This record gives sequence, C-alpha cells and structure tokens, in this order.
Amino acid sequence: MTMETTLTIPAIHCESCVRTVERTLKGLAGVQVAGVDVATKRVRVQFDGSSVSLEQIREALDQVGFSAED
Repeated sequence: MTMETTLTIPAIHCESCVRTVERTLKGLAGVQVAGVDVATKRVRVQFDGSSVSLEQIREALDQVGFSAED
C-alpha cells in the first residue's frame, strides 16, 4: 500500500542537509521517493506502508539529527 506524506524539517538549511535527509530516507526499506525542498524546509515521502511506518521514518530522521513535524 503506497502512502505519501509531507513533513516539515526546520533544521534543513543547506544542500548537505538535503543530501543527508534524502540518503537516510532512501536507505529505508519501503521508501520509494524522498524529495527535499530546502526553501520550504519540507520533505515529500512516498513509501510502502506495509514495509515501513511513518514512525520509523521519523525515528530515522531523528537519528541523523533532523526532527520532523507534520
């Protein structure tokens, strides 16, 4: 079951942040698309809800120093 969410990540400030967030999310099993917009500090994530949960996505971001908001 493909799901999509958009999260705000206030700590995104540069291209290095973008690469870290995208690499982290794309490394999770079940994440199909992870696109960050540095200007709006938002990330759009498409994922297979049967493989990965939104909670796991948030935890992965927390582990690399980026707390996500809805």
